[in-house]
Amino acid sequence: ALSSRSVQSKMHATKMHAAPSAAGQAGVRGAPRLGADRTWTRVAAARPLKPARVVRVGSFSDSRKPAGQAGSRKFFNSAANEADAARKVSASAISEPVVADEPRASTSVDDDVRRNLQPSSVVPERRRRVNPAPNPVTMDKVGAVVLAGGADSNNPLTRNQARAALRFGATYRLIDFPIANCINSKVRRVFVMTQWNSHTLNQHVNAAYPPEVFGFGEQGSVDVLPSNQTVREKSWSLGSADCVRRHLQSGALQGPGQWEPDAYLVLSGEALYRMDYQDMLKTHNETGADITIGVSKQRVGDVDATNLGICSVYSDDTQVYGFREKPSQTELREMAQCPSAQTSLDDCNVHVNMGVYIFSRRAMKELVEVIEHIDEGTQLDFGRDILPMAIATDYQIHAHEHGGFWQPVRNLREWYESNISICSPHLFRKMYAGASDLIDVSKDPVFTVPRTLPPARFSGESQCDSSLISDGVVVANGCVIKDSVVGPCVVFGEGVSVERVVFNGHPEMAHIHGNDVPDVGAGSVVYGCVVQSDVLIGAGCVLTNEKRVKKAEVIDDEGHGYIIDDGIITILEGTVLAAGTVI
Repeated sequence: ALSSRSVQSKMHATKMHAAPSAAGQAGVRGAPRLGADRTWTRVAAARPLKPARVVRVGSFSDSRKPAGQAGSRKFFNSAANEADAARKVSASAISEPVVADEPRASTSVDDDVRRNLQPSSVVPERRRRVNPAPNPVTMDKVGAVVLAGGADSNNPLTRNQARAALRFGATYRLIDFPIANCINSKVRRVFVMTQWNSHTLNQHVNAAYPPEVFGFGEQGSVDVLPSNQTVREKSWSLGSADCVRRHLQSGALQGPGQWEPDAYLVLSGEALYRMDYQDMLKTHNETGADITIGVSKQRVGDVDATNLGICSVYSDDTQVYGFREKPSQTELREMAQCPSAQTSLDDCNVHVNMGVYIFSRRAMKELVEVIEHIDEGTQLDFGRDILPMAIATDYQIHAHEHGGFWQPVRNLREWYESNISICSPHLFRKMYAGASDLIDVSKDPVFTVPRTLPPARFSGESQCDSSLISDGVVVANGCVIKDSVVGPCVVFGEGVSVERVVFNGHPEMAHIHGNDVPDVGAGSVVYGCVVQSDVLIGAGCVLTNEKRVKKAEVIDDEGHGYIIDDGIITILEGTVLAAGTVI
């Protein structure tokens, strides 16, 4: 099956095509085909052994060869002439078999296609019976791909580092959790794909995951695969699926001795959860799925469902028959599973896409690797593009329900509340109730860079409630620390009051200011803040955002200062706040 995508479209795909035409029977399943009448027809014929033609995302080569013959690899320049431009079809149009009508100025192709892909309250019939895989995949033949390179310029914490490199729970980084899940699930080949602000992330992965973490005598590796540019593709990766596509085509997703996975485990490097992927692989094998999606069943009122990907799953089965990225309230009502028609939408359940997928080797090749090129300015993502296309072209897709804690980290608020919820799980939304399980290593360890630091030390009489205190921390007499996460080597002066604060900490004792200067000066009050590394807060400072400012930015030419985002004060790395400062 071939896929395609374009920034602009000259044609409008609106008319449903219920059955393939005679000419279409010779085409590739799911591939747009230019007919003799110059209309695009998408067909649903059986997969040929070779594609009828190779598709460039953004424009198409028009070889018109019958099925079974190698396709033309000629590229059309979309700007060369109007005829080539007219052959463009929008990415969303790939998701449904359609015939292009004449262009209409009043609506866009994306509007038309999205209308056709609206979830229906009528559950469709199953496409085929569930049959176990004839050749089940074993964990030693699974290659894990951790996507950790997405751009994030709006978060004050990611100005100088990737989101997956953000510290979590005083000791770890976000990337440590999906990699730990892989190692504990006996996945032996892990590939971490990086791009945005990747220096810190690359250093961390290389230092934290030597071969020894897989166990004595085990053969395993965690490899960092930075984004790359080639002669043909001079831009950086354009979306999660494009990143995987480029590394697939370059041969980077192979192990020693040309080892090639039988299945690909595709993971987000920016989500918090503990999961045994062996259970998910069991679901994949027992259902004979081409693609298995990890889902978290959530009450609509407990999650921000309109900013997540939602799967439509049969109530008595695991088969997925629909998917919407960031659905509207109306679409949620149609996709949600409710006890009755009178049930409030907030009390209904939805299956939220966790960004965890198992692709069979065949599905990965037919849906992703076959794409030759993506026009600059275009995006190709698994959730927005590949999954809807796979559902529309009759791939067997099943859901594996994860029953534990799961939280994507997409912004400062989610990162902050997830950290605080480790210590005080009931301060925020109900969905954070299981956050403390993330750092429970009684069953499965979470790996990170080891440090040689002295234990935390409390001097005099101090109070510490529902907080996480890391190694090397020094707490002076009269301090009160409540509902906070304190990273390594933070030093508090006398009489400091801290509540709902995340301190990232320092890599070593007396890292910047020396032994005699506390990081938080005597008598300071800090509430609802994030304090990055190498920050010096003078004596008597009050950092509480008493006026409840939602957004503000005070930064000097060297990048020091503070940012208020969603009411949370973030003191930027290297900032020195003078004694008596009030924010």
